[in-house]
Amino acid sequence: YADLIVDTSKGLTSMIDSFLVYSKLANGKATVKERPFRMMDIAEQLKMEYEPFAAKKQLELSVNNKADGVVNGDKEKVLTIGRNLLSNAIKYTDHGTIRISAVSYEMFARIDISDTGSGISESEQAKIFARFYRSNSVQKQEGVGIGLYLARQIISGEGGYIKVASVPGKGSTFSIFLPK
Repeated sequence: YADLIVDTSKGLTSMIDSFLVYSKLANGKATVKERPFRMMDIAEQLKMEYEPFAAKKQLELSVNNKADGVVNGDKEKVLTIGRNLLSNAIKYTDHGTIRISAVSYEMFARIDISDTGSGISESEQAKIFARFYRSNSVQKQEGVGIGLYLARQIISGEGGYIKVASVPGKGSTFSIFLPK
């Protein structure tokens, strides 16, 4: 879950949901429902769910399928991470585009969520995954700084990892990597 993620059925979820997820992870009570799924299905579902929210901000939301990959994991958890990243992309992008792409390699598959938003300085890129970290540049935005921390914890539990590449003023790309 994001700090306050956009949920298509409920509007904005509460921070309580984020803390519940955090609590389950911290106590080892998060369950895994492993089964094969296509990374492109994740990208398409995210686009469908978040297109109305991007449109409200007059942002273009697109899916770019470079190649698809099938991974074995918990699809709902990967969707949760994708929702977090896409919600953040919409929140921190004032104009331009957000692109979701699925890429397949021999040993792993990747989903990228790229935006033309405010970007993140190199000095803060490692810090953004820390629990409760919030950059001074985003203090006016709602949130508590737990969404990216949870994303990293969840994806680690799936045997994958998450990384960011960003240039201030030009945007960010968050990449989710999962083993095949």
